[in-house]
Order: sequence, then C-alpha cells, then structure tokens
Amino acid sequence: MNRHNRLTLWSASVLGTLILLAVGVIHTYYRNSPARWNSFMVGDPHEGATLFFEKKGCARCHAVNGVGASSAPDLGFSRSPQSSLAQIVSTMWNHAPRMWESMRAQGIAYPDLDREDLVNLFAFLYTAHYVDEPGDERRGALLFVSKGCARCHAAQGTANGLAPALADMKGIDTPIVWAQTMWNHAPKMEARMQQLGAAWPKFEDGEMNDLLAYVREVCGGPRRETALLPASPDRGWQVFQDKSCLACHSINGKGGHIGPELGPGRQLPISIVRFAGIMWNHSPQMWRASEARNVPRAAFEGRQLADLVAFLASIRYFEPSGSPQEGATLFVERGCAVCHGPQAEGTRNGPALRGRGKSFTVITIAAALWKDGPKMYQRTRELKVPWPDLTEGDTGNLVSFLNAPVPGRRVQ
Repeated sequence: MNRHNRLTLWSASVLGTLILLAVGVIHTYYRNSPARWNSFMVGDPHEGATLFFEKKGCARCHAVNGVGASSAPDLGFSRSPQSSLAQIVSTMWNHAPRMWESMRAQGIAYPDLDREDLVNLFAFLYTAHYVDEPGDERRGALLFVSKGCARCHAAQGTANGLAPALADMKGIDTPIVWAQTMWNHAPKMEARMQQLGAAWPKFEDGEMNDLLAYVREVCGGPRRETALLPASPDRGWQVFQDKSCLACHSINGKGGHIGPELGPGRQLPISIVRFAGIMWNHSPQMWRASEARNVPRAAFEGRQLADLVAFLASIRYFEPSGSPQEGATLFVERGCAVCHGPQAEGTRNGPALRGRGKSFTVITIAAALWKDGPKMYQRTRELKVPWPDLTEGDTGNLVSFLNAPVPGRRVQ
C-alpha cells in the first residue's frame, strides 16, 4: 500500500473514533474568535494527519500506530489508553530537547507551526489511539452469550425471531452509532428481557468494547460514521437542553440532582464505547426516573449523540485541574524561575508569564514551546540550568499557577 493510500485509510479510520466527538469549541467561545485556539482543542484530525504525514515531516521520525518511521516513539497505541491532552503536551515538552538535537544533527529544518496547526496536530494525536480501540472479539463472543444477547440475536440467521441477526445489522459497528443504537433500543430490549424473565445485563470495564469488537467481526461492511463528524459542543449543549437532560443532571450546579453532576468534577469514560456501557447499565433507572417525572425519554438521531458527548467533553475533559500553590513550587524547583522570576513576574532573562489579559491552557503551553522552545533550550544551556521534565500532573499545576492572580507588581 502506498503512502497516499495509507494516509487516506488512516484519516478515514480516525473519523470513526471517540475523540473526534470532542474536537469542537467550548460552548462559551464563538467559532470565529481568534481566542478559540487558546481555549480548547478545536482542531481537525484530518488536517492534523496531513500535517503529520505530509506537510511538516513528523513521520520522518515518528510513526502513529505503525505508520511512519521508527527512529522516534510511536505516538499512537504505544501511549496509555488513559492519555490526556495534558499528557501529550508534557511528553512533547520532555522530548523536545532530544528532538531539536536530532533535527540539528540530521540537518532537518525546524517546521513552522502556528497555533492552528498545533491544535490540528493535537486533535490527530489525541484520537490516534482510538482509531481501532482495542477490543477482543473472542471475549466479545463469550459475552454475547453470557450477557444474554444470543437469546434474542443470532450471529447469523435468526435466534427464535425475537431480534435481527447481527450479520443483518449493518452500520452499527462504529462507536457513535453503536452507542446511539444501544441507548435508543434499550426500552424495547428491557421489555423483551422482562418477558423472558432475564436480568438486565451490565457491562464492566472494557466488556462493552469487547462486545463491539465481536459485533464488528460479524457485521463487517462499510462504516458510515463520517457524516456525523466533527461534532459540535454548541449543538451538543442545545441537545442537552432539548432532550431534558437538565431535568436530572446538573452542569456546574445548575439543573436537576436526580442523576450525577456532569460538570468538571466528574471524569468521562475514556471512550464512547465505555460511555455506551455506562448509559446501558443505568438505562432502566434513568427510564423509571423519567417516567416518574413525566419527562420523555430522550432518543437520539443523526449526529445528536456525537454532539452531546462533544459538549460533555468540552466542559471538563481536556483541561487539567491543579493547585496554583504546587504550581508555584514546581515553577521554582524546575528552574523556570531562573529566567521568569519566582512568581513568573519576569526578569531580565525572560518575559513575564502572568498578568492581566493572559490566560494559559495546555494548548498555549504547547504553542509557546513550539515557537520559543529552541531559544529557551539554548538559554538553559547557557545558564547551565537543566531542561525541566514535566508529568501530566505538573502540567495542571503549572497552568493553575500561571492563571492565578499576580501578587504585587511585575519586576522591571
């Protein structure tokens, strides 16, 4: 397979993944505002893949899920499935000096990346390890029987005519459509299981993903998810209101309190498939709670579920939380204060990083690293200050510190 075809297939696969759900604007920002590149990962994974493989030469050293070179780490499945945007940025930060030295030794020109390029690349890299989210079809086949699915569905042909065979259910074998289908048909399935005297099955950890892997194996056929993406948090916020989700769930304390709070304090599952599992597990309770309050059960169509999850992701999934106090300590301990001052107020060696009108996210840290990193690295070498290593938690603490109010005036 030639490089162009690999890129085309790769980009198509990327479209069928969870985190494409989350590549949109935070709903409080306007789509056309230049500030959006500072606030949230709004990038296009398609464009990010093109930048990675074609335009910026990243694939000369790195691979993504085996596609590309091997002289630098693979940035796809080799990462933990728990990878966050902060983890990607901290890894990029730690790797930067080796990358710059390697590029210099090989005579590779330093690629010019603006902020929009970076968010597109991050969108691509963030989605990379969800291209074909790991699942075991053999375990899925066992779950298909043990969870009672085979009582109504069959892999081929019919299973006593109670429900369609998997082989006939084309187009459900992608995460978004799978989650939406599971949710929409849960009431009918619950009624059927009550008739059969069967308990409502629940799925733990990666079981739902194993089941989907088995369904994919049986269904085959083309995947049609591209029309649903990229999703929009703005539309998702409207869906959240229109579907009466606020009647039971609150966002930042506003809304109902029957179901769990869905604001920054709660972490989303790492994949749309696990999200589907949680929705499935709680479907009977949610259905009864809706009936008791005369709230119609929500049904999703088209891109609505994609948009809804994009909204839920946008309000708290990507930006890390942290302690400004711990961030202040880290800022000194890691040597940042040598150039920028102990309160990031600025010195003769480096500019102020905090102040009125300045707002930091992991995206702005990455943009600053890419734009000014080589000069920063050279300066640390001149001052004999080691390049600071960052963990994912460090990134959250530093962002919190840099966004905290400045105590006193900037040092001149």
